[in-house]
Amino acid sequence: MKKAIHSDPDTPAVSEPTQIAPEPESVPLPDVLVLPADYFFIEKVEVPTALDPAELADFAELSMEAVSPFPLDQLRWGFSSSSDGQHLLIYAALKDRLKLAGYAELETYTWVLPDFITLHGARFTQDTEVILEGERYTTSFLFICGEGLPENIRSLSEGSDPPPSTVQSIHLKLLTVELSEESIPTFKFETLGEAPADDLWSPLEPDETSLWNADIRPNNFKTVERSARRTTSLVTRIMGYAAIFAILLVIFEGLLFAGEFWLGTRAAKIDEQSTRVRRVEDKQSLLNKLDQVAQNELRPIAMLTAANEVRTALGKTGIEYDETIIDSSNRLTIEGKANTINELNLYTKSLRQSGEFQLVGDPKYITRDSKTTFTVTLDYTHREPEPAESKGAMTP
Repeated sequence: MKKAIHSDPDTPAVSEPTQIAPEPESVPLPDVLVLPADYFFIEKVEVPTALDPAELADFAELSMEAVSPFPLDQLRWGFSSSSDGQHLLIYAALKDRLKLAGYAELETYTWVLPDFITLHGARFTQDTEVILEGERYTTSFLFICGEGLPENIRSLSEGSDPPPSTVQSIHLKLLTVELSEESIPTFKFETLGEAPADDLWSPLEPDETSLWNADIRPNNFKTVERSARRTTSLVTRIMGYAAIFAILLVIFEGLLFAGEFWLGTRAAKIDEQSTRVRRVEDKQSLLNKLDQVAQNELRPIAMLTAANEVRTALGKTGIEYDETIIDSSNRLTIEGKANTINELNLYTKSLRQSGEFQLVGDPKYITRDSKTTFTVTLDYTHREPEPAESKGAMTP
């Protein structure tokens, strides 16, 4: 089933379009070429329910051949499918007419689309007339509530007002089209006036398959271009991954170098500190040895002084020293005389109580001719102050 979209059923399949001058050569070409609707004749056709989705493009081509008064090689055509797949919007423009309007090198663009396709995927909650304004053209079309394909598509003369509408209307202006890294366009619109709420119309991002179906360039060109873009995208991704890998490799090498440098610096610092520690330890050991030598040299004097202080503390006694023998660093043997055994006992008791000595065994004594000869062996228990190494490390 075929359904014409022209506002006047008696209008010829191809009307004389408004001539639009091409962009000046000094102005960069846009990535997406959006053509006014008045270049196209448009038909809405019903899709057979038994049609395989893979055969949709072939069905669209057969439908275009059926409705077009011109051979397909003289046309630039495309199609758009409804979301439920039950209808197609097929459209075509004469190749020569596009050339006359300045659109000869269509292959230089990323996409070439009619203006009404920019609203592919729009949804309105009630019947809505859309007035789409371009740089030098205005297009009017109708969206039936809940449907995604426009109807009654017509171009308005420049500067003319759209006819009164009996349904909700929205006035839109297409903004600059931006492409993603995958070359997918995003269509954004500015509202010129009050916009209906709860409707979906901006931004719109068609899927890639819908874009290739809608593009009006020849099928053989689109097949080659699509393959080339996929190859380029794959190479770009591979190059991107390679670049990321290279960056990560450089970072890893940098971290490895920094780690090795840090470890080398750390090892050198540890070696330096170890040398300083050994130097400090050597100095401390020398000081301890010197201190020990000094103590060993002075200890005999200290031992005799301590023993004599105990003796003199008893007052006048008959204790006399005949000989003192120092056997080791702490052992003292005193040989002497006492007037009585009681004096000897008092002296040895005082030595024990002084806290400086500890008796080694019982004193040996012999009493003869009113004199007691004795031998007392003592261990010197006096504690010297701790060596300097226990009080904290010395600085070099």
